[in-house]
Amino acid sequence: MYYRLNEPWAFRGWKKLPYALRAEDGERKYDKPKFFDKEIFLLLLNCNGETDLDLSGIREADRKILEELTQEGILQKSQTKLPPLHPAQRYHVYPSRCLQSVHWSITGKCNFQCRHCLVSAPEARHPQLPLEDCLHIIDSLAECGVLQVEITGGEPLLRDDFEQIVAALSGYHIEISVLFTNASLLTPAVLDMLKRYHQNPVFQLSFDGLGHHDWLRGVPGAEKEADAAFRLLREHGFSATAAMCIHKENRHCLRDTVQYLSDLNVLSLRVNAPQVMGVWKQYADQYALSEKEVWSTYRTYIPRYFADGMPIDLELDGYFRCKKGSVEYSVPYYRSYEPDMDWHKAYYCESLHFNAYISPEARLVPCMGFSDHPVLRDKFPDILHKPLSEVTRKGFYYDLAGTRISDLLEQDPECKACEHLPHCGGGCMAESITDDGKMLASATRCCFFHKHVGRDAVSAVADQAIRAMQKNDK
Repeated sequence: MYYRLNEPWAFRGWKKLPYALRAEDGERKYDKPKFFDKEIFLLLLNCNGETDLDLSGIREADRKILEELTQEGILQKSQTKLPPLHPAQRYHVYPSRCLQSVHWSITGKCNFQCRHCLVSAPEARHPQLPLEDCLHIIDSLAECGVLQVEITGGEPLLRDDFEQIVAALSGYHIEISVLFTNASLLTPAVLDMLKRYHQNPVFQLSFDGLGHHDWLRGVPGAEKEADAAFRLLREHGFSATAAMCIHKENRHCLRDTVQYLSDLNVLSLRVNAPQVMGVWKQYADQYALSEKEVWSTYRTYIPRYFADGMPIDLELDGYFRCKKGSVEYSVPYYRSYEPDMDWHKAYYCESLHFNAYISPEARLVPCMGFSDHPVLRDKFPDILHKPLSEVTRKGFYYDLAGTRISDLLEQDPECKACEHLPHCGGGCMAESITDDGKMLASATRCCFFHKHVGRDAVSAVADQAIRAMQKNDK
């Protein structure tokens, strides 16, 4: 029996997580790598279309994996030889931990004065690395097998060498999967340039509510520029998503904002309350919502979302997530661990095994939520002076990636004894950081949800709204 990988899947090996099938592009480009033990992985290496596999001598579990991968369309199966693999599909080994994608701030500069900026761009605290250093980082990404980059800032389009960065990424076939921008500098020329390099990123634009966007962004006319950008992207065939930070002044315009974005064919809206860090510390006392107010805002809006026909993909913090036009929803804060879960085997942050953030000064950080903490900042490795392949395998970042939920429970007895632990798992590591830099503490927002709201409360609101919608449709 002959098996062969369907494109765009490829065999990839990392030094610490060495056995994986990984999608490179096409419809499956956002799939996570599929990891296997050594024996089945070596068998998969012979799924090259040219090797006749004798299945009689393999483990039943391995035979089952082959059939599952065939059913998923990852493998082709044939009684006769199949065409050989494309070179890009063959086995590659990388001297690093697996990094599926990297979120990279290519500049700390910004032309806006956002009142909630995580990296304090309005204060110009972070530098802008010279192009030479950016190219060095790109070389490092390629060396470690990174195939996707999400580009952010500051404002990334401020760089006058932005095209050179795009060209360098494209030269390594590294996909720009998402481009975060305030849209003020977005032009047809920028979009044409991306097309020349065969880059088709999803653009994520901030949009903080009809009539309120200018205030949070600190620039008059920002809302008009965002509107023009959404229309420009639609005209040129690029996809757009939006992110909205809610506060006391804009919480009541959520419904109108969702409908407006839907009318512009924006794919999704992610709504969240800003973390109290960076510039937002100056405004939080007056404008930040309490967690009780956050839930009140979402509880009020969810029925309206269903009444309006689920017009857009929507995520409301960890409280609610739903696809456009669907009544199937989820509650991201709610997790399901086994009742007898061994917490020594459960990672505190699963995302750390596939994704990372590179800060404007070239530090490798788990995510932007860690980036501006004064106590932790200098502990994260500088990848201009230490190889990326090295810092993903040892040192502070590596140890953090290996943190288990059991480590949290050892440091936080209250969390260990909490009845909600099997559905919480400690919450988000970034949201649990204390002022003194302690990371192994319970996440206050997640704690509030489980102790004072809960999945049943969200479901009660959503299910009642769905029933009312379906009744009205009859």
